[in-house]
Amino acid sequence: MPRRVRNLLVLLLITMVFGCQKEIEQSGQTTVSDSEKKVAVISITSDPLADPQAVNMGLTFAGFCLDEGYDVAIFFNVKGVTLPTTGFDASYKYQDHAPLIEQLQSLNERGAELHVCPVCMKDLDITADDIIEEAFVTDKPKLFSKLGSDTMVFTY
Repeated sequence: MPRRVRNLLVLLLITMVFGCQKEIEQSGQTTVSDSEKKVAVISITSDPLADPQAVNMGLTFAGFCLDEGYDVAIFFNVKGVTLPTTGFDASYKYQDHAPLIEQLQSLNERGAELHVCPVCMKDLDITADDIIEEAFVTDKPKLFSKLGSDTMVFTY
């Protein structure tokens, strides 16, 4: 095959590939595989009553991550396990922000997973029955499925 014809075929192929990619992007479809998906794990360790600013910032940041297309998992551990419970005051908020429980529900509706540490729950006498409907008692496989070489982890 003459070099000029081969170069034209290569150029045509490149044009087709990039043209198809642009059409896919414009149609809203994604070509990102699960292994390439951007993941953010937000670890809430702070007691929401003792340090509501930190907890509010963690939830706010989780929302920012969702805005940017990240797959978000919020991991409630240490004293943070007291927040996603039915006994937590649903009207409690930090300054002029929405109540913390309302923020959790909104983040969950937008796709964030709400993982609660079973070890920390046990230490604070919290049972699975105490956890709000939107959250779940996590386990090692569920939580570790969110961790990869490109996972962002922030702790509040």
